[in-house]
Parts: sequence; structure tokens; C-alpha cells
Amino acid sequence: MLLQGITFNTTMALVAGAIILLIPLFMRAVQRADHASMVGWGYTFIAAGFFLGVTGFFMMLTWPLAQVDGAFCCKVDNFTFGEPAALYGLLTFIAGLIVLRTKAHADKNGVDVGPDAMFAALRPLLFVGAIGGFGLVLIGIGGMHFGMWRPPDIEPLARLMAGSLLEPLLMMVLYIGTGVTAVLAPFLLESRWVARIFAVFAWCLGLLWILLSFSVFYSHIGFFPQPDGSYL
Repeated sequence: MLLQGITFNTTMALVAGAIILLIPLFMRAVQRADHASMVGWGYTFIAAGFFLGVTGFFMMLTWPLAQVDGAFCCKVDNFTFGEPAALYGLLTFIAGLIVLRTKAHADKNGVDVGPDAMFAALRPLLFVGAIGGFGLVLIGIGGMHFGMWRPPDIEPLARLMAGSLLEPLLMMVLYIGTGVTAVLAPFLLESRWVARIFAVFAWCLGLLWILLSFSVFYSHIGFFPQPDGSYL
């Protein structure tokens, strides 16, 4: 696998998008009167964070990654894909533990788990994610500036956009938008406008990451060379 570069960023992008989409859904669930679903939410975050974190750490610590001929990304995937996945996967995993712990503590004391209590428990973690968000913004700018996301001619779908700025612009928007969303997260309850902007960004960016993963699931199957050295 390493001779061809790491290509399992398929499910990594899928899980990353799912996590982003889960956040506004979780916010809705916390605001409801019945909080019995908090346990399910906690384990969901733990499972998603575990997968993203483990694959992210593996990618981050595999240095250097093999460069794929005709692509313009692979040697820097360690810190453009691996490091953000490791950080936010770990934060999501811990967030799931915090949700379970907060729910258990509330049940033990016979009190309700309201939005304020849950947000207060998660907020220190959100500040760490917000700081990481600035890094995502810089990755988006740097990737565009240094031509990292130019569509490779050997990838089945991406080669359809060869010579255009569509894919680089999409990746830049994904990174910068996700970074801005992370920066807004600790301030959700301080402004209704911040909460609305965050929700719109989370829905749009989560869907975009998932759609990107769907395209990569297909294209990475044809990404490997055939016995004669050619590509599909």
C-alpha cells in the first residue's frame, strides 16, 4: 500500500463529514425535553472519533508517504490529512466520553441535562478545536498557493477536471470553511447569529465532505496501476 501512497482517506473523509453533520443534530437533541438519547450520542461520537483518530495517527506517523506519479499531494498528506484527522478524531472521542459522563452525573443527582450544562462541559474541548481551526484555514490557503490539489491525470474522476481550478477551489473551501466552523464552535451560546452561521456551515461542509468521499470511493478503485503499468 505504501508504495502507492495511503488511499484510505476515503472513509476518513466520510467519517469527518458525518461528525460535522452530527454536531447540529446533537445540538437539537440536547434542546429537547427527553435526553434519553444522550447515551446513544455519546457512543456515536466515541465510535466516529476512534476511527478518525486511529487512521489519522497512522497517516500522521507514516513519514514520509510515497509520492504517486502524476499526483501533487501525497508527500504532504501526513499533515494536511493525517494531523487534522488525528486531532479532531481524538477530540471527538473525548467529546463522546464527556457526553456520557455529563449524562451519568445528571442522572445520579436527579437533574436535567440542559444545553447550558452540556455546552459548559464541552467548551474547553471546543477551544482546542477552535485553535486547530486556524491551522485548517492555513492548510486551505497553503494547499491552494502551492498547487497541492491539482487534479491528477491518473485518477478516474479527478482527471475530468484536469487543467481547471474546480478541485483546488473545492478543497480550499472545505478546509477554510471547516476551520471557520471550528473557530465559531466555542461561542455558539453567546450569539444567535453565531449559532445560525455555525449551523449553516456545518450542514454544508459536512455534506461536501461526504460527497467528496463518495467520489473518492469510486475513483480510488481505479487509482492503482494495471499489470501493464497503465491506469484505467
